[in-house]
Amino acid sequence: MTEKKTILAAVKTVPSLPSVVIKLRKYLNDPDVSFDELAKVIQVDPGLTANILQLANSAYFGWSMTIKTVKEAITRLGTNRVFQMVLCMSVAPLVRKPIRGYDTDADGLWEHSIAVAICAEQLAQALDLKDWEAAFTAGLLHDMGKVVMGTFVEIDDEPIKEIMRTDDLSFNEAEQMVMGIDHAEVAGELLEAWNLPPDVVEAARWHHRPGESKEEYRQLVDLIHLADVLCINVGWGMGSDGLQYRLDEKASDRLGLRSGMAEDVILKVLMGMEEMKDMFKPSKEGKPHGV
Repeated sequence: MTEKKTILAAVKTVPSLPSVVIKLRKYLNDPDVSFDELAKVIQVDPGLTANILQLANSAYFGWSMTIKTVKEAITRLGTNRVFQMVLCMSVAPLVRKPIRGYDTDADGLWEHSIAVAICAEQLAQALDLKDWEAAFTAGLLHDMGKVVMGTFVEIDDEPIKEIMRTDDLSFNEAEQMVMGIDHAEVAGELLEAWNLPPDVVEAARWHHRPGESKEEYRQLVDLIHLADVLCINVGWGMGSDGLQYRLDEKASDRLGLRSGMAEDVILKVLMGMEEMKDMFKPSKEGKPHGV
């Protein structure tokens, strides 16, 4: 049986976020920052610049005029969206690889992460939630714990599956019993180490058990939980854990999900996936942009 402290020690071995992400986040917290300053941070990386422009001109955002500069992209997309896209490009090298313990191929976790990010954002807009800016970021990063846990889960694969069969538990419940921790809690630890906002950390930590989250962050946690389950049901990026998670119906009740809303959201996610899932790729050296 793997000890919890061994897994938590492995969190510290995951590379920190690239300097460009840290700089952008610092700038975004400064109300007086100019778009020229933000553009300069991005423009030092040609790959990052190309991806931002590709995104700004994508059909997903529906712009009719061609955007040619990073400053124009920031103006059109907004600073929060640009930060999210830089974050996407930075975590892609960590996520776009096989996660053996969960039997996902090189694109499995990546596709699921992108799908949940888009789904959470679309759900938030459909539900007319006021504070939805963190939805995409939280959706993108909610399963980062699997990057750390994959090797450990592979070793303890059979005990986890046996407990699921005999005790009728969900995957994360069996994971917790066998290993003393689950991938959601590990994700929370990792995002906290990256100094990400507390609501994003909380959404990752409790996305399978939203009712146990802090009340002040519960709306976002409920949102990520629901988006995660919807995307799993559609089949985006399923591994061996697949459908072995359970919907907390209280979460959808709290959000006020109405009949037919989920189907409409999934159609929008399909469009977004076509535009975005292949957009963010690791650099040729296999390192995140900005490192």
